[in-house]
Formats: sequence, C-alpha cells, structure tokens
Amino acid sequence: MKQKIQILTCLTAIALTFPAQAQEQTQKPAQTISGFVNYIWETSPAIAESKSRLLSSEAAKKAASKWQYNPEIEFGIDDIDGEKRTKTFGISQTIDWSGKFISSGKTASFELQAAIADNDMVSQNTAINVLSNLSGYLTAKDIVDLALKRTELMERFAALAKKSFKAGDIDQSEYNLAQLALSEALIIQADAQNTLAQNKQALDSSIGFPLEDGFTLPKLPEAMPELPISTNEDEILKNLPSLRAIKSRENAAKAVITNTRKNRLPDPTIGITGGKDAGADMIGFSVSLPLNIFNNYGAEVDQAKANAIAEAKSGQNAYHNARTRLKAAQSSYELSIKAWINWQENGAQALAEQTNILDRKFKVGDLSATDYLVQIEQALDTQVAAKELHNKVWQSWFAWLDASGTINQWIKIQENK
Repeated sequence: MKQKIQILTCLTAIALTFPAQAQEQTQKPAQTISGFVNYIWETSPAIAESKSRLLSSEAAKKAASKWQYNPEIEFGIDDIDGEKRTKTFGISQTIDWSGKFISSGKTASFELQAAIADNDMVSQNTAINVLSNLSGYLTAKDIVDLALKRTELMERFAALAKKSFKAGDIDQSEYNLAQLALSEALIIQADAQNTLAQNKQALDSSIGFPLEDGFTLPKLPEAMPELPISTNEDEILKNLPSLRAIKSRENAAKAVITNTRKNRLPDPTIGITGGKDAGADMIGFSVSLPLNIFNNYGAEVDQAKANAIAEAKSGQNAYHNARTRLKAAQSSYELSIKAWINWQENGAQALAEQTNILDRKFKVGDLSATDYLVQIEQALDTQVAAKELHNKVWQSWFAWLDASGTINQWIKIQENK
C-alpha cells in the first residue's frame, strides 16, 4: 500500500505542476504579429516576384499608350556611267487613323489594374499562409510539451510500478497497465514530434526564406478577435483582390474587342520625296494603303468576343463562390469561437477541479491506481484537445480574413495594440 501511495503521489505532483513547468522555459522577447508580418512582406521572394510583375505591367501600359508608328526616312543614290548622279531623300509616316494606340492603352490600363489586384492578393495570401502555419506550429510545440510531460509521468509510474510489483504490492495486471501506458506515451510523443516537424516545414515553406539566427517567432494574441458587428457583403466582395483582378481582366477583354475591330481598319502611309534626278530637281508625294483582302482580321474579333464572354462568366462564378466562401467562413468562426468560449468558461476550470478531485479521492482510497491513471490520461488528452481547439479557432479566423480580404486591416489593428 505504501508503494501505491508513492506512485500516485508522484502522479499527482506531476499533473498539478504540469502547466507551470511548461511555462518555466526562458524565451527571447517575441516579435509582434504586425512586425512579423511586415518583415515577411518586406523580404518574401513571392512578394518580390509579384512586385516585379507589377512593374512589368506598368511598363506595358506605358508602351501601349504610345503612338504605334514612327516616321521613316529614305536616302538613295543612283550612279550610272555617262549620266548625272541621281540623289533622293524621302520621309514617310503611317497614320494611326482609327486611334489604335488609345484603344491599346485602355486595354493595358485594365491589365495594370488586374496586376495591382494580383499583387494585393499575393501579399494577403502570403500573410494568411504564414499566420495559419504559425498557429499550427505553435500548437504543435505545445502538444509536444504535453507529450513529453506525459512520457515523464508514465516513466515514473512504470518505474514505481516495477518496484511495487517486485514487492508484491500490486498484481500483474496493474504492472502490465503501467508498461502499456508508458509504451502509449512514447508513441504519442513520437507522433507529436513528427507533427511538429511537419508544421515547421510548412511554416518555413510559407515564409519562403530562412529566418535570421536568433529570430523569435511571435505569439498569437491572447484574446480571440471579434467579427465586425455588421458586414456589408457586397462592399467586402467588391474590394476582394481576387474579384478585382477578375473584373479588371473582364474589362480588358472587352477593350480588346474594340482594339481588334480597329486593327481591321487599314492605316495609310504618307510619304514625301525630294532630290535631283539626273541633275534636275524633283519632288514627289505618295500615299499607300494596305488592302485587307486575304486576311480581314475578322477571326481576331470573334476570338476577342469569345474571350470577353468567358471572362464575364468566370467573374460571375467567382463572385458566387466568394460570397459562399465568405458566409461559410463567418459561420465557421462563430461556431469555433463559441466552443472556445465555452471551454474557457467551463471546461478549463472543470479540468483543474477534476485534477484536485482525483487527488483527494486517491488519498482517501476511493480510487485505485488503475482508475487514477486512466483518468489522469483523460485529463492530459483533454489538454491536448484544448490546444487543438485553440488552433482551430485561429484557423477559422484566418479563413475569415482570407475570405473577406481584411488581413491588412487586422494587421493595422495589431500595430496599434
């Protein structure tokens, strides 16, 4: 009986001091969420690539808005034996009669707006992915800590059970239970460490570059964010980068129709030539006009119309999906935050009380070592479940920020805290 008391007293001590031990580790000062995300935005290769594409679109708009034709000059000499040399100089200019450069400039302007929206989307997606993986990584770390404590608990229990079994204080079944509990703890520990490694890989991949030595990852805020009291779905969707990009591409596709129609109109070339022909002064004037006989460019117009219809339908489908996704994200967060609040108000306190109750029941002999061990393991499992729930709440929040396109606003709120 004395050995049993020692075993359970050890278990109780470890269980009661579990949260405190997890907090005793000394850590470097953490980055703030806003500082961390801003650092990612400044150094991410994906964002650098997106900005380069944006600069390319800006240059393309500038190029498309310029006149399409430059003037041409011509200089000729004819030197025939026995005759005076002929010298001519001419200049010609093709006239953009229909204003093609204006139309192409409008098309490029819409494409630039799409590139701006794409750049915003890359920026937001990068932040969402990093924060989502950060939450998963921090949760995995906490679960590894719990797994290590579980292993420590079971190792002590197994060691004391071995002594008690040799002394005849416990039977074979209780001894086997202790060994099985240790084996299970080691399996849980290995699984938790493997999950942590996977989460670290996912976090590193989402960051896109190695962090500097000594860089300390930030902690997520203690208080869970609240959804806006009222949300105007149409206004949210209107400002969503993905939908802005699709709308701009639809406008660009419509502008291409006008551009291809103008390309069917021939542009005349006017030229003036002057000089001396066999010693005599000469001046000439010419006008040329291409004839669109073999290719009237009608197929290009049909192609542009089909592309514009496709872009319009794509936009309608994207808008419907975005609205559905926004509603689903809001509903998911409301449900998960409700579960988290319920855990904080009831479950967390009940878990602490249950540990104390188990201790008291054991001391008065109302619980056997086996029952106590099973219930302590249940308490540890509940702590793991609470960590996973906390992560699910954050994942739901980041999904809402992604669906609403409001990650920038949330980061600014974090800066002011």
